[in-house]
Amino acid sequence: MNEKLKNIAEKIRQLSNIPEEETFGSVIAILMIISITLTLIRVLQECNKHKLSKECTAQDKFNLYGSEIRSYSLKRGWFTKLRIKKILRQRMSKDQYAKYGLPLLNAILDTGENLKDEEVMTIVEAANV
Repeated sequence: MNEKLKNIAEKIRQLSNIPEEETFGSVIAILMIISITLTLIRVLQECNKHKLSKECTAQDKFNLYGSEIRSYSLKRGWFTKLRIKKILRQRMSKDQYAKYGLPLLNAILDTGENLKDEEVMTIVEAANV
């Protein structure tokens, strides 16, 4: 597992107050958060594919996705929250979603506001695998 990706997921887990001892366990929680994060990036890529030309460099893509992530995280519009909630419901059980859905949503958006460029690169690279 990519250590940088694991660190990002751990940061989200800590912000959402999901205890390490939770029934699904620390490792499974981290994997679930990584899966959710990568799914969100893939949705973002799909929404922005028309903005990227064939001549775009990897750095151009990272800059675009980074600015989009920060923008959506700062605005926190209802549609952004709706899309994230849908992905959370797909990846979590009903009990997990009821207990941790809202804190995880807020943790994802809080983390998105403060993502560094290298973290954006890590997530986008992992999503493209």
